[in-house]
Amino acid sequence: MVYKKVTLTALAFALISAIISNVVFAATDITSNDQIIDSTMQVLIFLQKYSWPIITLVFIYALYQFYVAGSELLEQKISGQKLIVGLAIFMAIIQTMPLIYAFIIVR
Repeated sequence: MVYKKVTLTALAFALISAIISNVVFAATDITSNDQIIDSTMQVLIFLQKYSWPIITLVFIYALYQFYVAGSELLEQKISGQKLIVGLAIFMAIIQTMPLIYAFIIVR
């Protein structure tokens, strides 16, 4: 796989960010003076927590395209590889968004 280091780094970063975010945002009630900030943070935490099952299924499909369908057609292998790298980077971004938002709103 051409982008093996990028993929592994992004997945490791996503896992570490998920663990850190779960420790930081362990409380279920997020309260501040602004309802927009509260609802935005709750949406980001919801996306962070519930993106793992969906992305896991899409990741399995990408691995299928890369290994199984890619053994017959080179185009399938390339599209599977792009999907794997894209999912890894997407998960790294989704997992860090609540932390980045928290650092932005705290002045």
